[in-house]
Amino acid sequence: MAQRRLPPRSHKKTKEPVEPVSGAGPPGPERSKSLSLLIYLIVICSLGNLLPYIITTSVNCGLARSFIRTEAFDHLVSVRDIKKRELEDFFFERRGDAYQLCTNILFKWAITSYIYAYQREGTEGREFAGITGARYKEVDERYHGILSGFADAYGYYDVLIADPEGIIVASARRNPELGANLNSEKYANTTLQEAFEHGKTGLTVTDMAWYNVYNGPAQFVAAPILKEGEEAILLGVLILFMDGAKINEMMEQRPGLKESGETYLVGPSMYMLSDSRFTVAASEVLKLKVDTRPARMALAGETGVRIARDYRDIKVLSAYTYLDIAPDVRWALLAEIDKAEALAIESSMITRVVWMTFAMIPIWAIIIFIFYRIMKQEFLS
Repeated sequence: MAQRRLPPRSHKKTKEPVEPVSGAGPPGPERSKSLSLLIYLIVICSLGNLLPYIITTSVNCGLARSFIRTEAFDHLVSVRDIKKRELEDFFFERRGDAYQLCTNILFKWAITSYIYAYQREGTEGREFAGITGARYKEVDERYHGILSGFADAYGYYDVLIADPEGIIVASARRNPELGANLNSEKYANTTLQEAFEHGKTGLTVTDMAWYNVYNGPAQFVAAPILKEGEEAILLGVLILFMDGAKINEMMEQRPGLKESGETYLVGPSMYMLSDSRFTVAASEVLKLKVDTRPARMALAGETGVRIARDYRDIKVLSAYTYLDIAPDVRWALLAEIDKAEALAIESSMITRVVWMTFAMIPIWAIIIFIFYRIMKQEFLS
């Protein structure tokens, strides 16, 4: 049987696999895994740590900010309400003073004695009448100390007595009004003449207004002096003269309002009725206009708090309310403090949180880089 021939053996060498060149870098899939790992670490750290920190800090800052503002406004409201009660008590006492003088037997006798002594001309001749008459001087020596003592004790600029015709027959300070006729041209359309007219019919309090004779702000409380009997007869009008000093003294007291805080009053004409602690002039009463939103809202009968610009065009925290000192007289009462000072803690807190947040970014970047190197060696090597 013929043997089968095998094909001749080839003498060519078999090609061996080529080794990759050292230092050529990781292949595409390995580089992609490394980038994915880095992105994964960034996302995990951001969502798991940095983002919750930012959210928690933002919420806490919001709560702290709300608390700081609430505390600041609450303090302003407390100061405002205390001032309002003080002013209400002040005017209640002024009305009580007028009522006391008009009804107290001793004061009433002194008042009627002045009126009768001034009007003696008709019965005893001119030498016994008027403020230069003998009878008038006798009455004045006897009772002037009572009027002046009352004015001193209760802080009145003057205590005036007018007869039914409008003639001032007595003055605790013996001011220029003594002997003047309130119906004359000099006193026409003044708050003093207004007080006399309203005082003939009942107890009244006038608005604070500029009084040219005094050359300054003035306010009056007036009440009728009546002769008791079957039918009341008007003997005269008692007029208490207030120059605003007591009111200004009350408004200058500003407990806990720091450096920029103040309380002040605004009248219906939108002019300030108490001195501003920021003005250089001696007094800005009835000179400085305060046409601000809180003042307008208070004069409209509203009470509240808000952040607004004041008469200096500076942002302030304002607590405002109204004060009805008479049926037809309303004032605005405002307690204010500069926003920058009142919320200084809030601004400082926010600034610190922002800086802390920015400081956390490089720290987390270092942490991510360290974990990336460790995990790369463990899982991708």
